[in-house]
Amino acid sequence: MNKVLTHLTILRPFQEPVYIENGWIRIIDSRVAAFGKMPVRLDDDELEINMGNKLVLPGMINAHTHLYSALALGMPAPGQAPQNFVQILEKIWWKLDRALDTETTLASFQAGLLACLRAGVTTIFDHHSSPNFTKGSLKMLAGVAHDFGLKVSTAFEGTDRNGPECFKAGLDENLSALADYKNDPQIHPMLGLHASFTLSDESLETVRRSLDDHPGAGIHIHLAEAIADHHDSGERGYQSVVQRLSEYDLIHSNSLYAHGIHITPDDADMLFNAGANLVHNPTSNANNRVGMLNGVTLEMLGFGLGTDGMQANLLSEAKEGMLIRSSKLTTGQANVDYLKLLFHNNPQIASRLFGYPMNRIEPGAPADLAFYDYKSRTELNATNWGGHLLFGLGAPVDVMTDGEFRIRNGAVQGLDENEILDNARTASARLWDAMEKLR
Repeated sequence: MNKVLTHLTILRPFQEPVYIENGWIRIIDSRVAAFGKMPVRLDDDELEINMGNKLVLPGMINAHTHLYSALALGMPAPGQAPQNFVQILEKIWWKLDRALDTETTLASFQAGLLACLRAGVTTIFDHHSSPNFTKGSLKMLAGVAHDFGLKVSTAFEGTDRNGPECFKAGLDENLSALADYKNDPQIHPMLGLHASFTLSDESLETVRRSLDDHPGAGIHIHLAEAIADHHDSGERGYQSVVQRLSEYDLIHSNSLYAHGIHITPDDADMLFNAGANLVHNPTSNANNRVGMLNGVTLEMLGFGLGTDGMQANLLSEAKEGMLIRSSKLTTGQANVDYLKLLFHNNPQIASRLFGYPMNRIEPGAPADLAFYDYKSRTELNATNWGGHLLFGLGAPVDVMTDGEFRIRNGAVQGLDENEILDNARTASARLWDAMEKLR
């Protein structure tokens, strides 16, 4: 049945009108059909749902994350503290991904997507790695995403670090997903690559040839996250990571590039001219101490916002990104508008890659919405909503995707949340024990 959601405070960041008090949203066939200010006339076949003056936002997008790290919360620290970024990978993340098996990967996907749903995130660009459970891993992720009613971009992290057989298995898994989900509107498959510095020229050439058979497909890769990536390209005879990838026709508008901290001005021009999609991950960059993305580059290239697996809450990522950057600025210097990255740039990137309007409250867009029972202590209006989003809003009490409630009055619908969390706790203990055996 078609629905009309009434008695809403509608907030449409970076759209006009941005703020509507006592509003309504009409949903027909899973998409937003219209919206406006009360009163509204209902057709005979429409169900009115009184939302009790809740604040509604478009469902949010995480433009780069790692669901496979969902069970890392609280895990033991490595025996010796890493001394640089590559050691962080070697001592932590490259052990965690090798320790994953079928059961712990499933638990990671379920717990990770549950956290996204609870944070009002309805579209996720994932970058997966489980070398000892490769075949079928992206199919598993797509299945879990369908169960949760969430939209997911899949990518398996191709790399040479585990040998040629693992590289081929990862490539095959990506290519299978490209074939299986090319017509699925809920799933956007991409060809995942870890980073330039863990891939040989031969592997990059193989990737280029593979993409020739999948017109329109793109890669999802970490780009110049740490200076080690840049130095590696120099040692291989290239001017930069971007220049190296360009040599293999891997810089284009169908692809997603995470981080970009150590790109050169020439790289920025090349990425801009290619219409490349870049994603900023401020809390991860701060945590790994790899540097801070240049603000001019960030604005020029229209970066989206991701979390790199650090958290599911994109409003927290935006606030923390703003504060991290503020700590490096002097009084009076302008900061980056992190809410623009989240509510303007991310929908542009997702709409471009999925191929239809996404994460907007506008006619034709999927009815992916997050509702907040927000009782503000100061006035909320069309000019000050940013402060309320960053410093006032809590978790949503209702979340809807494609016009169906996935969380209603705080309760997850159609899934056993307690069972998912119990399984995650059991699986995390197994995962941590497996990691310890790899130390």
